[in-house]
Amino acid sequence: MTVSRHCPAPEAAGFPRFAFTPLPRTALRAQLDDLADAPGGAVLLICCPVGSGKTVLLSEWAQHCRTRARFRHTAWLPAEDPAASTTLWQRLASRLDLTVPPQPALSAPVAEAEALVAAIGRRRERHLIVLDDAHLITDPLTLAGLEHLLLRSPPNLLVVLSGRFEPPLRWHLLHMNARLQRWGSDKLAFTPGEAARLCREHGCELGASELALLMDLTRGWAAMLRIAAISLAAHAADRSAALTALARLPVSVSDLLAGELIDALTPELRLFLTHTSVPVDFTEQLAAELAGGDAGHWLRELERLHYPLTSISRNGRVWYSYHPLPRAYFQAELNRYGAPVDQELRLRTARYLESAGEPAAALPHLLALPEQGPLLDFLREHGLSLTLSGFGPKLFDALASSRALSEDPYLLLLRIVDALHRSDIPTARAYFDALRQRPDAQDSMLAAPALTALRTAVGCALATAGGLPAREIGSPEPVPATGRADLDCYTAIETATALLVHGDRAGGEERLRLGLATAEVHDHPQLRLRALVRLGMSAGLGGALSTMRRRAEYALELAQSQRLTATAEAAQAGAMAAFGAYLQGETELDRPEVLRAERILRDGSIGVPGGWHTRVIATLASFDDAADKITAADRLRADYARMLDGDPFASATGGLLPFVVWALLRVREPYEAQLLVERTRTVLGEHPEIRLARAALAGDARRARAVADLVEPLLDDGPALHEVHRVTAWLLHAGAQVDLDNTAGAHESVQHALRHAAPERIVRPFLDVPGAIALLDRFVGSFGHCDAFAVEVRRHPLAHNRSQPSSLTGTELMVLRRLPSGRTSQEIADDLGISINTVKTHLRGIYSKLGTGSRTEALTVARRGGLL
Repeated sequence: MTVSRHCPAPEAAGFPRFAFTPLPRTALRAQLDDLADAPGGAVLLICCPVGSGKTVLLSEWAQHCRTRARFRHTAWLPAEDPAASTTLWQRLASRLDLTVPPQPALSAPVAEAEALVAAIGRRRERHLIVLDDAHLITDPLTLAGLEHLLLRSPPNLLVVLSGRFEPPLRWHLLHMNARLQRWGSDKLAFTPGEAARLCREHGCELGASELALLMDLTRGWAAMLRIAAISLAAHAADRSAALTALARLPVSVSDLLAGELIDALTPELRLFLTHTSVPVDFTEQLAAELAGGDAGHWLRELERLHYPLTSISRNGRVWYSYHPLPRAYFQAELNRYGAPVDQELRLRTARYLESAGEPAAALPHLLALPEQGPLLDFLREHGLSLTLSGFGPKLFDALASSRALSEDPYLLLLRIVDALHRSDIPTARAYFDALRQRPDAQDSMLAAPALTALRTAVGCALATAGGLPAREIGSPEPVPATGRADLDCYTAIETATALLVHGDRAGGEERLRLGLATAEVHDHPQLRLRALVRLGMSAGLGGALSTMRRRAEYALELAQSQRLTATAEAAQAGAMAAFGAYLQGETELDRPEVLRAERILRDGSIGVPGGWHTRVIATLASFDDAADKITAADRLRADYARMLDGDPFASATGGLLPFVVWALLRVREPYEAQLLVERTRTVLGEHPEIRLARAALAGDARRARAVADLVEPLLDDGPALHEVHRVTAWLLHAGAQVDLDNTAGAHESVQHALRHAAPERIVRPFLDVPGAIALLDRFVGSFGHCDAFAVEVRRHPLAHNRSQPSSLTGTELMVLRRLPSGRTSQEIADDLGISINTVKTHLRGIYSKLGTGSRTEALTVARRGGLL
């Protein structure tokens, strides 16, 4: 064998020509470059369906390599050439400028391949061989030689095989020596960016939603994208119609699929594809029920042929799905078998999906059946679970065409469940009002006992979430079991919550544990999460902060493991965890972003997952770290007002009021705090927490006798009060006693505050109530068994890191808040319409009250104390 010293011209290399300019695949070309530069030689096998862009990619890259002299010798040729009078090895040798001597007739089958490998190995230069359409190689002698070439290729040779499926070689031998790399359809699929560029090159600029739909339809299949781009460019005036036409399989796509992909399949395989095209995705078992026979055999055959088939593992099963466009082709084929066959396949599909725990996927198949019986059975069995899982809007949209179903009391109740699930209280109330106007005897698809149970549960849920009086909604009395696990569990949880908010914690927790056990036994993760969150709320209402936090963290772990982090319950669990940490004085809090998330409700207003309580708690928990406390206070006041309007649940809304008031007083907004207290009083009536907030305002105004009069009824012998607020009441009382020159009374009140705070490590009131830390310092060492907790509170990072509320006047505050702008005294005087001498007088007052001597020092102290 002799070696020539010249390189072949590009035409001699055999590169194909295209009727279009190939789109550069920069990322894939870089990966090919890395493979080419790898030492030791390698083999790349690319197997994809027709039109995936194999040939285009490899041709563009190989010619780029020739231009950059990455390979000294390059051979590109189709694996099978019917017009060729020479063997594959002779054609390769010619492309590589090698001469292969004729082999004796009785030589070994791989002799020519051996000679080619040896000749390449003797050269020092790097070589590239690209065999296109390698799936067409069927000759046994050629296959034997090809296997020898791949297994024995020298380090200076890169071999790339491209085909629709792999030639029948012993590929495991290449895997064993780690020389083989495989690329499939997913590797060659166009990215959204590449698809958008392709469309632009055809004069079509797609919007984000149009591009997303195009990618859903084509999944990056190169040929389909090019056909789509041409069609979209030709129908620029109505691209939506062009995309819809693509989903309906235009002739150009249908011809490509039939001529290049489907006609090569056996009749048996085509029948299998036709029957299994009914579901969007399917398991091997479902395929067997739809097509009969050995479904596993046909699936393996499709994988061998690299048919556009994908698989994922979900809920312990392997689910297969076809590319949307070939699936559409076979769905059209199914129409030729007639409606009875289609309906039978859909019924089988729906029943399997129900049994496999995929009821949402079953619904479209049941809606396509002319007989409503299976659909009604499905709605009775799965309607509530689907709604609680967030599938409600899709369910109601699917049923919208049937007026009889839409007006069924059962579905109206499900609409309320859905609205509550989305924290859309106004919509829930509207549906409930519509339901109350209907006669009780109206027929429903749901049996009367089950309908009564659901109505009771929904009423209790609306009462607790929407703040409606229980007498208007229904009684949380025990409801007989219906035998439906999801309904019985939901009813137990919602009636239990109604008991909690009406003060029956023991009865409420008993029912919640029953609901939790039912959810665990019957594997309802959404209801299990809901029960855990409500148990955490129960602990919080009872003052057991540590228990509340543990239950909240457990609920968050469950939400994470079950992919329920976007639910209202997850937001509520996050709020409980953050609020517990806030009350116990932790300064580094984990506040998930879901607590601040918003969504647009059906009436255009803003809603928050988990309710506005979660949003208020998130702002409170981050208030100490806020760089701009005035803005944070404004946001807090606005969120509380929304909560008061939308979720006026007395114990929760009123319970947050004192904390909001303390925040407003820290930024010296007593007037705004007073307005908020009065508004809460108007909405909720008289509540102990409102009285406590009024006492905070009186303390800020230095009215000690008014503070004492307000809080004394709230102390140990007063009305039921949350333990956190009881600590606050005792601390306010202690401060009032100091102002009234009753030192012994002040010490006794601080002692009571510590006694109530220590068991659950309640720190927050000591940080909020002015003078509380000073009293701990004053009476240090005199608290008996509470001394250790008192020392812990005194050492808190925030204990001495904020100034006490100053006695700055309103005008002094206005002057102070203009200092950061750098304006001169004269400019501040002009802004406020006062004289410069008056401004200077106010500045001296500010410096004196803040204990500073300059603007810079005053700004530092004011920021630290929340005045700025």
